Amino acid sequence: MSRKRVWGEVALVVEEVCLRLEAGEPLAVVCREAEMPHESTLRAWLKRFPDLKVRVDAARAAGLAVQAARPLVIRVRPVVFDEALAEAVCARLAAGSQGLEAVCAASDLPSSATVYRWLADYPDFAAQYGEARRIQAHRMFDEARAIARAATTKSVAVAKLRIDTLKWQAAKLAPRVYGVRVEREPEAPVINVQIRDFSLEDEVEKLRAMVTGAGMCLPEVSALNPIPARRPGMDRHEAAKAGRG
Repeated sequence: MSRKRVWGEVALVVEEVCLRLEAGEPLAVVCREAEMPHESTLRAWLKRFPDLKVRVDAARAAGLAVQAARPLVIRVRPVVFDEALAEAVCARLAAGSQGLEAVCAASDLPSSATVYRWLADYPDFAAQYGEARRIQAHRMFDEARAIARAATTKSVAVAKLRIDTLKWQAAKLAPRVYGVRVEREPEAPVINVQIRDFSLEDEVEKLRAMVTGAGMCLPEVSALNPIPARRPGMDRHEAAKAGRG
């Protein structure tokens, strides 16, 4: 291919780039599109064809003048609660699997911090937001199924990771539908066991005999202990039976 033919084909592409530069578009934005040459390719062309470099430099200067003439527009994100904006946030959440940060990246919506504050201050909006998240869980389930059907032997590992992530998110957003159900085992019955120490009764009887021999009076054992007192001539088994009676 002759140099003249190459120059002619390159010149057509460069001229299209220059027209967009003159309109005020940045060079990085223009070269980012698929049908446009990469910045490195454009620099190589301009180095090879100096005439085209002069044309591009002039177009960039004209574009800077256009940008300078444009009025400065400062966009302020909304912070005051608005029902229309709240509905827009919920609608965009329910329409796909994007998170709140990605949805709130749009300049026409409030920031995620503002949305979190609205959730704490406005119960009706919190309920609407929760419903949008539950709808989003159903969409995530459908998306996981589509990924599984489209997976190939080469992409199965990546597909599994994406499916597991979507399943986890769906389970958190709608636990009653997609959460893992854990069946609890029945609790064992509690059995209270009371143990009577009959050796203590023998000690009490010995103490009673010592006190009686000293001419003193010992209160009834039943007043000190739930175990009934044992009368003279009654063994401990008979005393226990009398206590139960």
